[in-house]
Amino acid sequence: MEMSYQIAVSFLVTLLLLSLFMFIVYKIRKIRSERDVRKAYYNSISRIWLGSLILSFGLNTIIQFPTAVSYIIGALFVVIGAYNIWHFNAARKYFKGNIPIEDKAWADFNRKAKK
Repeated sequence: MEMSYQIAVSFLVTLLLLSLFMFIVYKIRKIRSERDVRKAYYNSISRIWLGSLILSFGLNTIIQFPTAVSYIIGALFVVIGAYNIWHFNAARKYFKGNIPIEDKAWADFNRKAKK
């Protein structure tokens, strides 16, 4: 039992740190992007990683601290994180569908600007 507890906590902490790193990476990509649809696309991906961070924090709280208060707070974090992942995954799909339209508009704009 002790070994599975250590593996679970190690996995959740690793997921937490990975989620934080990927959240920062996609926030930087959003800031550096010049196109509006790509900014929204990268923002939605970063919010998915933020949801993953919140969810893993909630699960980690539930596993590490077996009290009623931590169960309530952990469950709240799990629900908020899962909702974040679900909602911004739908937004990501929407913006991913609009990227080719934006690419075509940028190509037309650049072609007209060169004339």
